[in-house]
Amino acid sequence: MLTFFKYSAAGNDFVIMDNRAGLLEFQSHHIRKLCDRHFGVGADGVLLLEGDPASDYRMVYFNADGSRGEMCGNGARALCAFAQRLDIPQRSNRFLADDGVHGYRVDADGIWIEILVTPERRDMEINGNKAALMHTGVPHLVLPVDSIATTPVTEIGYPLSRISERFPQGANINFLEIGGEVHKVRTFERGVDAETLACGTGATAVALYLTGNHQAEWPVSLEFPGGILSIDYQDNRYWLTGPVEMVFEGRTRWDRLQHSIERIEDAGR
Repeated sequence: MLTFFKYSAAGNDFVIMDNRAGLLEFQSHHIRKLCDRHFGVGADGVLLLEGDPASDYRMVYFNADGSRGEMCGNGARALCAFAQRLDIPQRSNRFLADDGVHGYRVDADGIWIEILVTPERRDMEINGNKAALMHTGVPHLVLPVDSIATTPVTEIGYPLSRISERFPQGANINFLEIGGEVHKVRTFERGVDAETLACGTGATAVALYLTGNHQAEWPVSLEFPGGILSIDYQDNRYWLTGPVEMVFEGRTRWDRLQHSIERIEDAGR
């Protein structure tokens, strides 16, 4: 039996498993099956918690399309909550992800995850609007719009997110409506190939844009469809927090998982 846990972080949802024993090996089609919202558990991605000799734990992240992801801010917050559930000792207050070593802390305000930011930024024009490409563990385009509610996020986001000469790694597309104390954001995520209810690394990119272009002050709070994320800058480090909760625990048979994959593949032929 395969035991998994379903977590939600501001509506960004994940299937999480304990792989400290190193027994779980997934191929991309297994990940796609687990994330399928009709034949599987349903999620934006899959997270494995693994051991690491130099950190408290290691985060292995897969996008819903089965590809390996470098980092996921909301996923990291969910995994940290899972580590708390497993009573993993906070010896170093660090975890390892594919993009590097991150700090984390747990206090009265919630779970905070350090986001690693690459200093390079590229300004560009998209459909006549000024935008900025930044790397906050993964590439993010911040695109200001007049109205979040009326923006065709998928129609614009899908073609922009593809690998291209302009975006060699593809990009996550963050649509930003500036105004009020809490700015509004919607994100189209590569690897999920859909709009997600929130995005932690995207929130960090938007916060960098607002503090750099619009004199916003830290901490920055952003309203996503799934909830409010906050980003702070302390001691030359960027920190992300927001709501996170365990939704349920479940079990599935490996042979059932494999059989469902075959049914999906047959239906697509």
